[in-house]
Parts: sequence; C-alpha cells; structure tokens
Amino acid sequence: MKNLKEKIRKFLTAGPEIKKLQSESDESQWKFYSGIIYLTLRRVFHYLILIAFFGLFLLIGFGGGYALGIVRNQSIPTVSELNHQINHAQNSATLYYAGGKKIATVQPDTVTKKASKNEITPLVKNAVTATEDENFYIHKGVLPKSLVRAVLSELTGVGVQTGGSTLTQQLVKMQFLTSQTTWHRKVTEMFYAHKIEKYFSKEDILRAYLNAAPYGKNNRGENIVGIKTAAEGIFGKSISELNLPQAAFIAGLPQSPSVYTPYRLNGKVKKDLDLAMRRKDIVLFRMYRNGDISKKAYLAAKKYDLRADFLKPEKAPKQKKQSGYLYNLVMNKSTNLLVEQLIEQDGLKVSDVKQDTNRYNQYLTNASELLHQKGYHIKTTIRKPLYQTMQRVVKQNKYGQDKTSRDFDSDTNKWVNTTEHVENGSVVIDNATGKVLAFSGGVDFKNSQINHAFDTYRSPGSSIKPYLVYGPAVEHKLISSQTALADFPTRFGNYIPTDYNSTVENRFISAQEALSKSYNLPAVNLYSKLVNDKNIKLRQDMKKLGLNLSKSEFENLGLALGGTDYGFSVADNASAFSNFYNNGKRADPYYIDEIQDPSGRVIYKHKQNSQKVFSTGTSYIMQKMLHQVVTKGTASSLTGTLKFNYKNLIGKTGTSNDYRDIWFNGSTPGITISSWMGYDNFYGHSYNLDSNSSETNLNLWANIANALYKEDPTIFKLYDSPSSPSSVYKNRVLKQTGTLPGTVSFDGDNIDLTGKKTTALSLSPAPAATAKFGIGGSTADYNLFYDHLEGKDNDYGKVLIYTGKTISKKKNINSLFAVANGSTSEDARNYYGKNHEVYRESNNNSSSSTNRNVGANDRQARSSGGQGGNNNSSSSSTRRNTATESPSQNTSSENSNSTNEINSNISSDESVSINANSSTEPTAGDAAAVDNGPTTL
Repeated sequence: MKNLKEKIRKFLTAGPEIKKLQSESDESQWKFYSGIIYLTLRRVFHYLILIAFFGLFLLIGFGGGYALGIVRNQSIPTVSELNHQINHAQNSATLYYAGGKKIATVQPDTVTKKASKNEITPLVKNAVTATEDENFYIHKGVLPKSLVRAVLSELTGVGVQTGGSTLTQQLVKMQFLTSQTTWHRKVTEMFYAHKIEKYFSKEDILRAYLNAAPYGKNNRGENIVGIKTAAEGIFGKSISELNLPQAAFIAGLPQSPSVYTPYRLNGKVKKDLDLAMRRKDIVLFRMYRNGDISKKAYLAAKKYDLRADFLKPEKAPKQKKQSGYLYNLVMNKSTNLLVEQLIEQDGLKVSDVKQDTNRYNQYLTNASELLHQKGYHIKTTIRKPLYQTMQRVVKQNKYGQDKTSRDFDSDTNKWVNTTEHVENGSVVIDNATGKVLAFSGGVDFKNSQINHAFDTYRSPGSSIKPYLVYGPAVEHKLISSQTALADFPTRFGNYIPTDYNSTVENRFISAQEALSKSYNLPAVNLYSKLVNDKNIKLRQDMKKLGLNLSKSEFENLGLALGGTDYGFSVADNASAFSNFYNNGKRADPYYIDEIQDPSGRVIYKHKQNSQKVFSTGTSYIMQKMLHQVVTKGTASSLTGTLKFNYKNLIGKTGTSNDYRDIWFNGSTPGITISSWMGYDNFYGHSYNLDSNSSETNLNLWANIANALYKEDPTIFKLYDSPSSPSSVYKNRVLKQTGTLPGTVSFDGDNIDLTGKKTTALSLSPAPAATAKFGIGGSTADYNLFYDHLEGKDNDYGKVLIYTGKTISKKKNINSLFAVANGSTSEDARNYYGKNHEVYRESNNNSSSSTNRNVGANDRQARSSGGQGGNNNSSSSSTRRNTATESPSQNTSSENSNSTNEINSNISSDESVSINANSSTEPTAGDAAAVDNGPTTL
C-alpha cells in the first residue's frame, strides 16, 4: 500500500513518471486508478462530515438562539395564571369596553362538562396515553424530536406538523394558543409545556387535557368538549360506566373530531362510520401493544358492535342568541381582523385571498371558530358610561310616523305586513385619535338589527359641502370667507340646481352666508370651479378623508349637494368632518384597539394613521365659518337647547331628496358627534321624513350632546380655542363684493365700489376691486347687480321660484323662474299656496328658530317690504356709487331685517337639484324636474 501511495504521489507531482506507470502491467494500472478513486472519495467523505458537523452546529445555534429569543420576549405566566387557564379558562372570547370593563363573553358553540379527578378511570387514562403520548409519564413536557422537527421545518419551509406533540403540548395549544402551524407558536408551546410540567402533576395535566379536548358532536348535533360531555352525549353513560370499546372510541376522537364523530348536524348517526371504527381499532391495538389490555380483550373489543350503543337523536334546546348593536359590531370586526391575521400567517396576501370567495369564507369560518372556542380578549375603544348614556337618549327621543304596508317577501313567497320606524344612527369620535367613544346603531334593536352608524350608506346631502367644496376652495386660495358666490338661475348643461323649495336668491352671496344657510347654487358654482382646475386633486383629498368616490361621481356637479352613487355611513361622515378640529388631519376611525390570543400575546394592535388634508390655516377659517351654521344658520336652534358653552361648536346640516335622509355633524375641539335619521325603506319603499325632521334631528343631537357632557365634560375640550395661525389673513373687504374698494369698469361705465366693510379670513391678501368679482354669474347677472346699485327697481335680491316642468336647450333659463311675490306667475302662486312647511332661519336678533307655513300672501308681503328704490343714491351716466347710507344698499346687505326675514323663511336649508331636461328616472345627484314639488339634496 505504501508503494501504491508513493506511485500516486509521483503521478500527481512528477509528470515524466506518468508515462512509466502507464507502461506497467494491466493489474498495476487497475490498482493505480482504484487507489486514486479511493483516496479522492475518502477525502470528499471527510469534507462532507466536516460540513455536516458545521451545519449541525449552525442549526443548533440558530434554532436555540431563535427559540431563546422568542422565550425571552414571551410574557411569563404565573402558576396561578397557568392553573386558571388550563382548568378554569373560558372556551370563548371576551369583549371589553375601554378601561377593561366586560361587554360580554362570547357564547361558546360547544357544550362542556368538566370531569373531576375521581371520575377519570384508569381505563380512560390508559386509552388516551397509549394513543396520544405513550411516554407521557416519562417526559417533562417536551420530546427532543419536537424541537428538531420544528427547527428543520423552519429552515426548509415545509411547515410544522402537530403530530408527535406530547399531551402537555396539546393542552397548551388547546387552552393558550391558536392552531396555526408556525415556528413561533411551536416554540411558545414547548416553553409553556415545560413550565406546566414543572408545577403540575401528571394527573392534573391529564385531567385538564381530557376536559379541554374536542370530541365532535353529540346526539343533539351540538359540538362537545370534554370527556365527560362525550361519554354522556354519545353513549349516555358516566365515564366510570364506559366499557373498553366505548372508551377506546372516545379516546380516538380528539385527533380529528369532525371526521370521527358518529353524529351529523341534526343528531342522527352517520351511515358511514368506517373511519371512526378504524380509529377505535388503532386505539385498541396501541393499548394491547402497550400492555394495558390482553390479546383476548383486544380481539373482543374489535368485534364489539358499537353502533348499537350510540344514543338516538334528540332535539337540541333553543339557546338565546347573543346579539346587540355593540356585540355584533365588535364580533364582526374582530372576525375580519383575525381573518387577516390568519391569511398573513400563511404567507398570503389578503387581497389575493379575497378574490377566491370559497377560500376566504373558509378563513372566516376558522376565525369565527377561534372566537367561539378560544379565550381571546377583544379590547375596544367604546366607553361604557358614554355608550349606555347614548342608548338611553336615543331610545327616549321622538322621531316620526311609522309606515305600515303589505309587501311580497320573495324569500318566503308570501305576503307580509311590515311596519317601518324612523331610524337613527349616531356616532361619537375623538378628533385627535379617531377613537369611537360611543355610538347608536338604531332606535330599537328588536325592530331593526341593522347598524345604522356603521353599516348603512346614505346620501350625505349638504353635510358634504364643508369638506368637499368650501374647505378645498379655502385651501387652494380660491375664496375667502367673504368671497361673493353667484346665486342666480343657472344652467350647467342639462343640470339646473336651485336652493331650498326650488328657489333662487338672485343675488351674490358671501361664502360665509352661503355655507351657514346652506344655499345650493353658490356651492355648485364653487364646486364647478374646483373640478375644472386641473391643479386641484379633489379625489385624492377625499381619499385622505376616507371617502372613496369614483371619477364619474366627481364629474357630476350634484356631488356638491350630496349626489353620490352609494352614500356614506355615519362613521364616514363624522370622520371626514372631524378634520377641522384636528388641524386639518383625519385620524382613521376605529373601535377595536387590541386583540390578545388565549396566551395573552397581542396579535393585533391598532396603529394610528392620520392623513393631512387641509392646512392649519384652512382648518381655522372653516371653524369660524362653520360656527355661524350654529349661531346664524341652519342649526341655530341648537343655541337654545344646549346646556354647555357653544362658543367653539361648529356644525353642518344635511338633507337628501325629499327629506329622505337628515344629517347633522357637530364638532367641538375634542369630539365630533354625527347623527342621521331616515327609514330603512325595505321592499323598495321610498318613505320620506316630515319637513320638520331637521329640527327633530337637531333636538336629538342636542340631547345626546347634553347627556354626554353631563357624563364626561372633559371629552368636549370646550375651552381649547385654537389661535389664529400666521398663515391666515384678516382683510377688511366690501361686504357686497368681498374685494377691496376701488374703481372698476363695466359695460362702459366706471364704477366706484365702496361701502360697508367686513373682515374676510383667507390664506391670501384681499383681492383688488374688479368688475366681475364673484365666482359664477353671467354678464346678465352682473348687469342686474350694477343696475340695482344705480337705483333701478329690478329683480336683484328678489327670491325667484322655479316654475318650468320641462325645458329645451333653446329656452332662456330666466323664463323658467318667477319672482315669488304678488307679481309672480300663476304656477308660482299656486305652488306657494300649497303651504309647504319651510324651516325658518334665525336672524341676527334671534337665537332660536321655528317652523312656519308660508303662503303666497305672507311671502308676497315679506318680499315687497324688503325691496325699495334707491332714491337717495347719486348717479350719472358714467359713475355709480354704492353709498352705505343708501336704502337699497341696506336692503341688499346681510344686515337688512326685511331681506333676512325673506331669506330666513325661504332658503334655510338644503334644496333640490333639478335636471329639467332629463326624461329618464332621476338620480340623487342629477334629479329630474318633478310635478309634485321640489327634490332636495
């Protein structure tokens, strides 16, 4: 062998000797090549061994270090906590208010009876340990192979399997953890198992396992947990009365209870029990192999006819379903959050799984089972005292008439009598954090289980104006609080919007007044300018406010009045409005704060996400403008009913078509409270509320706010008055034009614009005087304005009413309107003679509002009393003056009592958007003209 090695060495190092070796005998050559191969393979083998040892060292180091890291980060339960969890833990989730007070324990979908130590017989113990863990009495909770298998699974990505786990590990998984097959769970499971073995006896552990294991269904079709429940529910016996084949059958069920259970959902015995009987035979064999039973007993038990022992089916007792607005809301959201967790744990994307309906539904089923069978802890942001206060107030309030009808139910193919009640959805949101502090899902859960605060979507009406129209206009420096907005008869293609009750103010109105009194035409004119500016990204801003509207919705000018395709929920509306008292930021609304798994590990924690929409300056200006909605506008009745200081209260009303939906969003520096009223309108009904329903909703809002303030005034932060940012300009401008005084040229005339001034808030300096000073308005409208300034007795400032029922594009828009006074057309007089109720705005001298029927004569007197000629004005062919002392100027100013009275009675709130050319069925944002009165948005 020495010679051979020497030859090989020479072969590898001395080139010339190779020829000599090759010339030797065939046998020598064979030995030569064999030696080379042998040495090469031996060296490779040595290298492989070294690599394997090194890899094993890394594997142990990686696995041990990673496992140690998980253990260190794992909260260490006390012995008392362990005892409670394995012996006394709930089999379902618990829901909590903010602060830890319990809302409810989820009603488990299982029947459970716990067995005592004395009830568990040696026969049962032997059957279970021989089948599930033959080394149960030897190991200390964990077998080494479990750790090796877990580490290999983590490295290879194959997945951790539960087979081979000890009974202690299975107990931990059932009582503490989820069934997810992850490395983290496996390590945590082993950590808990080791600690349980350290402090509890084998008998205690085995009993806890038998009381926690699932055993399929009983003869009532109920899910059963615990061996005592199984013995009674399958064979009608106590544990001590079970014979060998019965004990073996039950011991085999926990491995796959849904497969091996003998009963179906209706409690009837399955026809095919082959798999269950095979499982029973496996248990018997392992007991025989383990020496627990003799061969004779084993063979006899295999032949035993178990089917004859199964209980006959019985009807399960009816259980009271646990439900309620809060319970259902939290359970549904928690289920969805758990679904996302389970999907992500499987390494999948939620969006991808949602595309597969069957697969997503399976995750939903799994998540629901976890909440009903595991001791999860769901912590919410809902404050119990506030929530209970809100429920009491909403239930005590009076709303409106019930609507009863007879309808055909397609689900049952029967005619049914239905009664619909006026419903309410209200929500209280913390402006800074987005926390939902309280809500009202409806007036009475027994009448309607629909959660009207979160799950219904309705047209927002004019409540959309602050954050869709006026806020963006201020932000992009299109307007100040005093910018003049046109309110004249205007056609936008086929779309002819009007103000309340099909009226038009026929004048320029300041942005402040237009918003506070919720005139529609100014809002549409302003929105038209916004959407036609390519530099303004309204859609992006609305997304930041949590409102996902389509491109086509933004192209519809009726959106400015709430004409959406699907509408908003109350929570959506409240959240969007809350930005004005959060420095222009919107915090995502939420009510699930945290979810803990049965081990106490936090598996979900809400992450606050705030989106900046408007600047601090815009927020400040909008606060000032929206405060006048409460003091002088459509919500002025609140000032007489609130029992707290409303100095910093802002708000906005909203009404959709024909009083279908009534809204009010109100904010203080601390919270936003939003309230909606309407009918559910089942079976295709179109029930509308009464014309005084806006007052009803405002009264409800006041009652809610007063009660919440009494319960906890700190949440309102009433005295946190925001200071004026440096970015806000306070300019003195003309009240009529919103510009600086100056001389302008219009239609060949030089005109001095002077007169009363007011303070305008804006993000830019005051605009210089210009002939066409407003947003919207045609040349004819400006002619009307300047002729009025000259003292001509025209229709400027006289409220007009829409009279046309069908129009053509060739028809002049002004011919479709008539002055609402004694000289109006017959159509207008007949319309107002119908005594439609009109919400009356408070003027500057009143802090309350009333409902009033306005007839033709009443309207005529008010209108004619406010319009006089300008006899004191000085004029010439080249110059017109806007003297402040002019009577006409007084009547057209916002301080005129007579004009204010007209406006208060006619144009108080949201109004119809009319598309008089449309011959198709009207939509919310583009309604057709109707014969039976106006449509409101």
